[in-house]
Amino acid sequence: MNVDYQVTYVNDPRRLAALAGALHTSSALALDIETASWWNRRAERVSLIQLAYREAGRLRVAVVDALAGFDVTGLRPALESAAVAKAVHNASFDVPRLDRHLGLRVAPVHDTMLAARRGGERGYSLKAQAERHLGIELDKGARQSDWGARPLDPRQVAYAALDAAATLLLYEHQLGRGLKAEYRPRAWAAEAQAGLPLSDAPAFESSSSVSTPVVDASPSTRDLSGIPLALLGVIVELPSRYGPERLAASAGDDRVGLAGWVIDRVLGPEAEVDEDAAREAIASLCEFGLVRLTPERRLEASPAGREAWLRGRPR
Repeated sequence: MNVDYQVTYVNDPRRLAALAGALHTSSALALDIETASWWNRRAERVSLIQLAYREAGRLRVAVVDALAGFDVTGLRPALESAAVAKAVHNASFDVPRLDRHLGLRVAPVHDTMLAARRGGERGYSLKAQAERHLGIELDKGARQSDWGARPLDPRQVAYAALDAAATLLLYEHQLGRGLKAEYRPRAWAAEAQAGLPLSDAPAFESSSSVSTPVVDASPSTRDLSGIPLALLGVIVELPSRYGPERLAASAGDDRVGLAGWVIDRVLGPEAEVDEDAAREAIASLCEFGLVRLTPERRLEASPAGREAWLRGRPR
């Protein structure tokens, strides 16, 4: 299926103001981001903000350069408006980062990945969902790009724009099927509940609260398990083979060879590994000092990481 949409690259305040005006009339938009240096929580930056929306029925995508040196908080009215629905695929990755790095609290959010999981589907990545329900094949060749480098290659912009367009089309498709999945960050839930009597406190949820074969992507140094343990095993057994981007991308798509055997052994052959969950796991492994980056930007385990793998690996 060919998707007809217009792409605008927003890299100055004038274009941002025009975009903000266009979004003001939208009842729904789709949101996606690209991040730079995500494996280092202190160095991580939001590189791009992609917004897909409809204007007079036509699909449009704005790719906002968050590293172009201008204030992007002009997007706040649309991103925080209760009257504008925001569709995000795996909101637990994108939404907290927009809050942490740019102070943008995106809400309300329909999580298209969570909706697919609630619908009992296997293969809930955006790539799998777009192919199954929209007939769109997403080219993931650019996902291992350096999103912090400028100027961007036109292929990077095209890749980023298509993901946002596919998310909006998937959102519309899910609404037609009656699928709903609201995402609310746990940190915001705690703030809201703190200001209410216990009996009036609402129940909040996030994408990670749904039962799934994939376990928590945030490890502790004592009892490593799930995705972090699986990826640590790959790094220990194949030192300096993978850079962060390649490992995150390969964890879900290329479960072959020794790396695939390790992941299947830890998680089970039926478990799915979302790319963003893999990124969270790699960042946590680096933060805990279990994994480090070589000068060639390849991942290798520290002595503590090797010990953690030997202690936690399946017997």
